[in-house]
Amino acid sequence: MAFETIILEKKEHVATLTLNRPERRNAVNFQMMQELVAAIEDVAGDDDVRVLVITGAGRGFCSGADLTLMGGGAPEELTVEKIRRASMFQLGQKIVLGLQRMEKPTIAMVNGACVGMGADFALACDMRTGAEYTRFICGFTRIGLFPGFGATWLYPRVMGLGKAFETLFTGDPIGAEEAEKIGILNKVFPADKLEEETMNLARRIAKGPPIAIGLMKSQVYKGLEMDLEMALDNAATCEAITLMSQDHKEGVTAMLENREPSFQRR
Repeated sequence: MAFETIILEKKEHVATLTLNRPERRNAVNFQMMQELVAAIEDVAGDDDVRVLVITGAGRGFCSGADLTLMGGGAPEELTVEKIRRASMFQLGQKIVLGLQRMEKPTIAMVNGACVGMGADFALACDMRTGAEYTRFICGFTRIGLFPGFGATWLYPRVMGLGKAFETLFTGDPIGAEEAEKIGILNKVFPADKLEEETMNLARRIAKGPPIAIGLMKSQVYKGLEMDLEMALDNAATCEAITLMSQDHKEGVTAMLENREPSFQRR
């Protein structure tokens, strides 16, 4: 699929997905949603890719939904059920679930404003980096909408219950310093170092054992919905899988030989 609103690049086991509508501050339109779904599926199915980094072109991550996608009420002939089943929500769900369910680690490199739907996409990633001018805004509250792309599930799990309520109810922005303090951002870098440092982090993770890391990711998210006993049982199964892998053998051998391991996903 040829992309027009995003850019997908792959290098050194890292895929970089760039929202590419800088003239609209990377606002999400219908075409971008379709292309994001296709790109995420492409990365998920590419065994050579071990980490996905998602960012925005220009000086902004994403300004939220384009007005052509969500704009001021709905025709009277539409019903709540018809809107709920609309392509916009179906595609949005595929994007958020695709990022979270992908067995590969995902990093949102938040280069500026991250608003509404864009914030949901960033928080659906496993990790986030930002610069001093990065800020997160719920956005939906300001225009009288419920956040329909996962915010009420994502926010409390990333930033805690109290801050999630404050952010959802008020729509007040969260700056980079506070975002790092409460766990929204893993790292804040100087603006001129953001891309370099984020890619360094991505490459470090990409050098790790893909089987073990993929299992870690899945069990962290599944663990949010299960009790400790079930989590321990799952952990035993996952470790058994990795104990049988060639990557585990390579890791032990590399340690004994005092060299860096070369993991191959096997």
